[in-house]
Amino acid sequence: MNWLYYCSAAGAVLGLFLVWRMPLPLAVRMAAGAFFVLLAGLFLVSAVVASGDTLAALTFDTLAIGSMVALFLIVRSWLSDRAEIERLRSIAQRNADQISVVSHEIRTPLALIRGAADLLAERSPGPLTDSQARFVTTISGNCHAVIALAEDLLTQARIDAGMFELHLHRVNLRTLASTVIGELRQLHPTQFALDCPGAPPRVWADGALIRQAMTNLINNAVAHATNASLITVRVVNADDQVLISVSDDGEGMEEDQRRELFTRFSSGRPLQDGTGLGLVITRQIVQMHGGDVFVDSTIGRGTTMLFSLPERTPAITMEPTPAGIT
Repeated sequence: MNWLYYCSAAGAVLGLFLVWRMPLPLAVRMAAGAFFVLLAGLFLVSAVVASGDTLAALTFDTLAIGSMVALFLIVRSWLSDRAEIERLRSIAQRNADQISVVSHEIRTPLALIRGAADLLAERSPGPLTDSQARFVTTISGNCHAVIALAEDLLTQARIDAGMFELHLHRVNLRTLASTVIGELRQLHPTQFALDCPGAPPRVWADGALIRQAMTNLINNAVAHATNASLITVRVVNADDQVLISVSDDGEGMEEDQRRELFTRFSSGRPLQDGTGLGLVITRQIVQMHGGDVFVDSTIGRGTTMLFSLPERTPAITMEPTPAGIT
């Protein structure tokens, strides 16, 4: 029965060769290679020191060959799963590319319309009647809203496709919040206040994404707190993190509305209008930075939405800080 052992040893060597050529991680190939080397050694030792027990030899060969087949089946299943993951990732990336093109095509003309409307609102071409001023304000506000929606869709598509990377800089959150509030004051008649005591909080963050998250929270407060007289943005240091909150003195939310806040395509409003993407993306952005989003709401007393950012970020390759960030 020595020939059975020699054939089995040759099969183990062939298995070693095939596994080593497979597109597997190095650690997996090394583990599988060690397994086949051990099998080949056992077969050769058994061939040299054969006991002559045919049943024992066949049992040993059957177990060894079964182990080899099982290993190959596991590897094939792993490769199949990996191919499916790559296929789904390719679909997600293709969708992200398509949304990126559509987003760009939408934003470009809207930016021109918004620019023209802003010039009219500033009365650069000449004075406007009250009715004309209202129409211009409506045009400008809706242009801002659609551009923000395009940004949200693009961000969501990139996150889903796994192709989103953080570009971290040292961000002055007081300056960022002041800029965002200044822009939104031109769009909404609501009163805004910024509360940022002490030294300006600074964090390592993607300034554009944090700006988007802050804008989404403030716009959400404006849209939902229809009877609010004041929206307050607070930026405070708390131990090893910075807390950014947006508070309104509106009507507050019911418990079921709070549960719907972070569900896609559910705006949390009683009539369920709006995409509801803004808060979903806001939470994803904050979690990508190592923070989280919290909601506190009381019926008749208003709502506070708060997100945290760690002051220090785990070691990631930092890009040079552009002018105006710090």
